[in-house]
Amino acid sequence: MFTNHYWYIPEALTLQQCDEIQHASANVEQVEGIHFGNEEEHRNSQISWIYDTSISELLCAWIRQANKEAGWNYELSVAEAVQYTRYLAGGYYEWHIDGNQDGHAARKLVPSAPNPIPLNVTLNPQLQGTVRKLSATVNLSDSESYDGGELQIRCYDQLHIFNEVPRGSMIVFPSFLEHRVTSIQKGERHAAVIWYNGQPLR
Repeated sequence: MFTNHYWYIPEALTLQQCDEIQHASANVEQVEGIHFGNEEEHRNSQISWIYDTSISELLCAWIRQANKEAGWNYELSVAEAVQYTRYLAGGYYEWHIDGNQDGHAARKLVPSAPNPIPLNVTLNPQLQGTVRKLSATVNLSDSESYDGGELQIRCYDQLHIFNEVPRGSMIVFPSFLEHRVTSIQKGERHAAVIWYNGQPLR
């Protein structure tokens, strides 16, 4: 296994940078978040996609640093668009993984795909043959503005719980680890999520 199940970067983003991401999200369509699986009512959140390379690169620079400092040293090549996620009162996302990392999970390039696109296919040639290596989430809400909404990461018999995370703080973890966001009891929690991809593990 590995020594570090996650890498926590307190206040990685400035308040101004958090504001810029939130402003960018206000200009794009918001839809219901989808869970790839057979479980009904597995997720209750609203998402939008931000295709802004300056925002993506800001987050990716921190992920690359975490990849090195945590000792994972994954080969990382291309990131996906930033997913802006809103958890309103009662919102949650049950236990799930963001993707597997073996050869069977590698994306195949296809000319067309359903919406939402399954994780093992892509319309983007840059993502062909890749898998999700590292996931990162940035808390964009003041921790005093909501109750609940904890990010929890599970690795074997260890449970890591992140509550009262300061605005702008980032948590990076391998994409195959199980994680969830507990139900929001009061207020709203907003987050920016991004996945850094690379070739399957060998």
